[in-house]
Amino acid sequence: MDSEYGPNKKSEFETKGEYEFKDKKLELEALTHKSYCYENPMSGHHNERLEFLGDSIVGFLVARYLYKKFPEHTEGQLSMLRAKIVCKQSLARFAVQLGLDRKLRLGLGSMGSRNNEKILEDAFEAYIGAIFLDSNIDVVEKHIEKLIAPVIDQISKSSSTVPPPEPFPVHKGATGPIDLELPSTLEHQDPIGRLQTWSLKKGFPVPFYREVSVTGIAHEPIFTIDVHINGKPAGTGVGRNKKEAKKNAAIEAYKYLTSDTQSSNSKFPNSRFSANSPEVFTGPSN
Repeated sequence: MDSEYGPNKKSEFETKGEYEFKDKKLELEALTHKSYCYENPMSGHHNERLEFLGDSIVGFLVARYLYKKFPEHTEGQLSMLRAKIVCKQSLARFAVQLGLDRKLRLGLGSMGSRNNEKILEDAFEAYIGAIFLDSNIDVVEKHIEKLIAPVIDQISKSSSTVPPPEPFPVHKGATGPIDLELPSTLEHQDPIGRLQTWSLKKGFPVPFYREVSVTGIAHEPIFTIDVHINGKPAGTGVGRNKKEAKKNAAIEAYKYLTSDTQSSNSKFPNSRFSANSPEVFTGPSN
């Protein structure tokens, strides 16, 4: 396994002549899932710290690209586009495009999860974080734009709310659960993107997420995050990291707001939370 995923193994970027890591350890760390480190304690670091860095870089670069490309779009329109690009399904697709699914270092107990969306999403973000540390933001931006430009063009040309689903290019030899179809309906979108799309379609502001608490022990923290829409609490999520807690909050909020027991407006007794009165939106409270 070490020979297959070791420092001398070239990435898809390298084989295409697009990028070559100066620090091969960074690339290896980006491709190392924590399950591998648990089973091989002397193997070095796993990719969660790089994932944390890459998550912010991807979000920033996608936002900047959209801001430049669509100068007439409103903040809400830009937010909806960004949600479609940085969702789990899209980032997992980018990971497969780069061949990261074939190069991931996984523990024996996780070998069947090589095509798992969450693992691929995290690997892609970690890989982008590694490229940033190995080079600079301009180099990363060039690679990000090559990946997202075709997707954004497809979305902007489509009259539907999401791009049409395409067969996912799962590589031979990469076994595991295949859950990588691009969402074709609101119900199958990434939870955060789904809630944001619902909120904007109703005429409400972009959901606002607030960290409530961090409990647990130092190396295994538990995060609690609330999601608010127009200053009103809509859901709470708990997770092992902020991203997981945020997604769980979005799931709870969406279920609450779309339940059949009562309309979404009636769940917010304050009259200013009304799709019929957008002028009174004051934004989320801090």
